[in-house]
Amino acid sequence: MKQTMSIYSMALFYKPFEVFRIALLSCFLFVVLAASAQAQIGNAVFTVEDIKVDVTASNAIEARKQAFERAQQEAFKALSARMLDAGSVAALEPLPVSTISMLIQDYEVTKEQLSSVRYIGTYTFRFRERAVKQYFANIGQSYTDVSSRPVLILPYFEQDGAASLWSPYNRWMETWMNASDLGGLVPVAVPLGDLQDVRDIGEGDSLAYKARNLRAMLERYGAREAVIAMAAADENVGTLTINLYRTDRAQPEYVTQIIQPAQDGQKFDELYDLALVRVHTFLQQDWKAKTIVSAQNSNHLSVRVPFKSLGEWTQTRRALQRVQGISDIDVKSLSPTAAKIDLAFQGTEQRLRLALDQAGITLSHPRFSTIGLNPEYGQQTGAPGVYELYLDRYAPGRPSY
Repeated sequence: MKQTMSIYSMALFYKPFEVFRIALLSCFLFVVLAASAQAQIGNAVFTVEDIKVDVTASNAIEARKQAFERAQQEAFKALSARMLDAGSVAALEPLPVSTISMLIQDYEVTKEQLSSVRYIGTYTFRFRERAVKQYFANIGQSYTDVSSRPVLILPYFEQDGAASLWSPYNRWMETWMNASDLGGLVPVAVPLGDLQDVRDIGEGDSLAYKARNLRAMLERYGAREAVIAMAAADENVGTLTINLYRTDRAQPEYVTQIIQPAQDGQKFDELYDLALVRVHTFLQQDWKAKTIVSAQNSNHLSVRVPFKSLGEWTQTRRALQRVQGISDIDVKSLSPTAAKIDLAFQGTEQRLRLALDQAGITLSHPRFSTIGLNPEYGQQTGAPGVYELYLDRYAPGRPSY
């Protein structure tokens, strides 16, 4: 009887273990297939949209041919301006169309008009990620391949010592709401000014907002942080002054000041559009400076991914596959509660953290083992620190869902 019970107990243990083993095998297969699919898709940094061309030639066929060549050149210029710093873009030699074509994965004509001698078209180009990186590496150019989640702009207008945001007389807010192109490495989101927005951030909350209210607003717009752009106009002098503040820390912090002067014969209202372009450009350049990297600067980091279920691990793995700046994910081992993986990436650890943050992933700082009963006074073993990685929604201390 005891032997029968023992065999029965082993069977009860074996069945769930076998189910888990099969699930693990499925996960490994899915990793390989998903990683392959992800490599084919590429990321949004290498997609250039809204390339407009207008060409007149001796006939429609020639006009279309020239337009397509010009569109490729314009698309590569736009991609270069996105990935390289301003100095490198200015020094970049024009590429022949035959070379650019080798860097393009596919394209789409989103709009076109054709006459007997004229062609007007709008194109979207998707470039080959590895080919573009290799090209920049071959000519010794550093670049960024990491884009940011949207940033929410809060365009306050300061007048007579009072700042307004939702006022219908806020010319600075109106400029942002009417802007046509706020994309790039750092897409900019403009608040609607609806009841929820006004409830969360009031007119007098420019630098004294409640952190929880701002977080709620950021979640609605899918933004990683807000930038307060405080504008002040001096029509007597002919300048529009913009003070920028960051909000990703405990309190708003001053970042920089942008002064837009009026040129001879220029209407003052035109300064708002010019200032908007400069603010947008500053956000792009600031992000680029944090994420630009040399192709030769390759690194690896081994991390542990704790999880409470296979579903949690699957979601974390999928999120990792979408992270820009990570070139390879190697699963070293997988247990019922954790995975050990090796991340291949370019640049510094801080750059990796920025890239992970855009996907809602946190990389912990390394924890060192200590010798002794009291960790505070114990001696470090000298072994490498252990990094842990997890989706923000599964952060330690938060319930799994």
